[in-house]
Amino acid sequence: MDEKHIKILNDLGFDIRQQDLTNDYWKKRAADALALTTQDRDVYGCIDHTTGEGVRIFDVEGTEYLDVTGGVAVRAFGLRYRPFLDFEDSIIDVINELPGQDFDAIPQTLLGERIASITPGNHKKRVVFTTSGGRAVEGCMKSAMDLSGRRRFVAFRPAFHGRTGYALALTSSNSKHKSGFPQGVDVIRVFYPYCYRCPYGTTEEDCSLECVEALRYALEVEGNDIAATVMEPLCGEGGLIVPPSKAVNGIYDLTKEIGAYFMSDEVQAGMGRTGKWCAIENHDVIPDYISMGKAIGAGYPMGASIGPAPMFTGGSRHSETFSAEPKMSLFSLWLLKHMEDGDFLKKNKENGEYLRKRLGELVDKYEVVGDVRGLGLMVGMEIVKDKKTKEKARKLRDNVVKNAVQKQHLWVLGAGQNVIRLTPSYIITKENIDDAVERLDKAVATEL
Repeated sequence: MDEKHIKILNDLGFDIRQQDLTNDYWKKRAADALALTTQDRDVYGCIDHTTGEGVRIFDVEGTEYLDVTGGVAVRAFGLRYRPFLDFEDSIIDVINELPGQDFDAIPQTLLGERIASITPGNHKKRVVFTTSGGRAVEGCMKSAMDLSGRRRFVAFRPAFHGRTGYALALTSSNSKHKSGFPQGVDVIRVFYPYCYRCPYGTTEEDCSLECVEALRYALEVEGNDIAATVMEPLCGEGGLIVPPSKAVNGIYDLTKEIGAYFMSDEVQAGMGRTGKWCAIENHDVIPDYISMGKAIGAGYPMGASIGPAPMFTGGSRHSETFSAEPKMSLFSLWLLKHMEDGDFLKKNKENGEYLRKRLGELVDKYEVVGDVRGLGLMVGMEIVKDKKTKEKARKLRDNVVKNAVQKQHLWVLGAGQNVIRLTPSYIITKENIDDAVERLDKAVATEL
């Protein structure tokens, strides 16, 4: 951080000095000031908010990292992307906040039309904008309950849909998320289609859709008065699991058979990350509801609930103060156009295939790398004790992530209990991918 930015902080009333710019100092201040949520200060340093570019990120001590988290899938175009900064400068005089669900403004309406046009299906849709992915999930859930008159849902294990209210009731990727909190809605839960660890003992080749039949049995014995089945088309926080399309289609067909809605949670996997605008398109399914978030806001907090018209039975059934304000809507509209102009859906698909190919070399090289899977730029590498037993190597995964960050300077995250998650920004190059895999290779080798 240079003197200019230190002066800004001092002018705001804080006594900040150059010698204070250490990771230990700021991690301690953060720990004293901020409630414990998902930070892991044993692994990650304090990020320098004043520098960085593209997929390069820095901590306050000046250490440079190669970022393959993409801001946990938020930063579609990385840090300080020049075309975005130029657009941001061009709309500096646009009003920031107008209550978008109380009053109309042109940018929000255009964005609603645009989002409806890129999501699957030609049916009449409506859009509700939110400030987070979890709220987008809940908007869809409230609509499904309002329109159907039903109050129960189908969800999966593992799954992640958010940490608040109704969304938390659907979540089941880590007991830490929900232990001690009451269940917001009634949920029938079955295993997510997880071919690497099929709980029914089959492989994808000899699968007879036992997971679909398990859901059918659950509905028979627990009740089929379901408002909606809520499914991630690619299970993210639960371990970057790619379900077979025939299972997704089977679950969709069963959902329709009982007269329920089908909802695709696209918060992490959507917005073109998998090479399709919505990840559910990889399975040739047209959902009734879609929840979006993360990248849709172009780095700002935004989500969207997309559902069948009219979505709610009347006014005031759902609303949120902040909702795709004019400037944020313009950012999102810019992102969508820039992705199309730059053919990023194709690039994400191709770079994702290359990333999986390179990571596949580690499967061949190490007994502890059990599986590599993903779609587009949403890829997971599962760490096991050995390939035969597939026993989860949770501690080893944690050690590899810590080594990758602190020794190899690869900014990376875990997912699930034993998976390493790579969700890089869309501007990543094949050279960046080669670099990332080499650093991850060294981290694995060092920790064995």
